[in-house]
Amino acid sequence: MPRYTFECTECELRFERTLKLGEHPGHPCPNCQHQASQVMSGFGFSFKAGNGPTANSGVHDLDYPSADKAVGRSADKRWDYVGRREKAKQEARDKGGTHALIRHSGHGFIDYEPMSDKGRVARRELAKDAQKRKESK
Repeated sequence: MPRYTFECTECELRFERTLKLGEHPGHPCPNCQHQASQVMSGFGFSFKAGNGPTANSGVHDLDYPSADKAVGRSADKRWDYVGRREKAKQEARDKGGTHALIRHSGHGFIDYEPMSDKGRVARRELAKDAQKRKESK
C-alpha cells in the first residue's frame, strides 16, 4: 500500500501513514487530533507495517519469492543445465559435421551423437511421408 506524508498546521508534526490508494487530502494528527494536510514529498510503497528490519525493501531476493523458490528449485541451476546441454550438442555437431543429432537419455544425463548419413536420409523420408499424409487429410 502507498505511504502518504502529512503535516499538522497546529503542532507542526510531520508523520507518515500507509493508506489504501486514493485521495487523502487530510488525516487526523496523532499528536493533537487536528486535521493534518497531505504533503507531496514523493511516493513510497510498503508491503509490511513499519519501517523496521521486517519492512519489505523490494531489493532482496526474499522479498519476492519466485515460483522456483516456492517449489524448491533454482532457476540458476536450470540455466546451468541448459547451458551444459547446448555445449554438448555443439560439440557433437562439430565432431560429426552435421546439425542432425541423436539424443541418448539416461538417469541424470543426456548425451548426443551426430546422426549418420543413413539416419539423415531415413529422417528426411519420414518427414516427407508425414507431409503427404497431412496433405491427404
